[in-house]
Amino acid sequence: MRLCHALAAIALSAAIAAPANAAMTVGAFLARAEPLRANPLIALMSPDYPVLKAEADAATRALRADAAQRKAAGKKPIACMPEGEKLGITDMLDGLDELSPKEKRLPLKDGYARVLAKTFPCR
Repeated sequence: MRLCHALAAIALSAAIAAPANAAMTVGAFLARAEPLRANPLIALMSPDYPVLKAEADAATRALRADAAQRKAAGKKPIACMPEGEKLGITDMLDGLDELSPKEKRLPLKDGYARVLAKTFPCR
């Protein structure tokens, strides 16, 4: 029950602190995703599902753009995902759950980048 209250507080504080066009934080994303994870049978019908999907898609697109820019600039990639490999939504959520409280205040794109870097480190 405490976890539920903590997640609600994180979501509320993120909603209050962030302007409407700001990227969703990892904590806010997880807070909104939690009820869907708890009851996956109704997840697709939830009004939060398209919002969360759009946020995850936007983070993925932004990371791909960042990767292309890094490659063009000759910089080391953030993560080295094998060709054809994907990180499923469950693995993404589990990775986001494992981030520190400080990291959960990051925009979703940045938190997701950390999950990818931990999952697919460059060697």
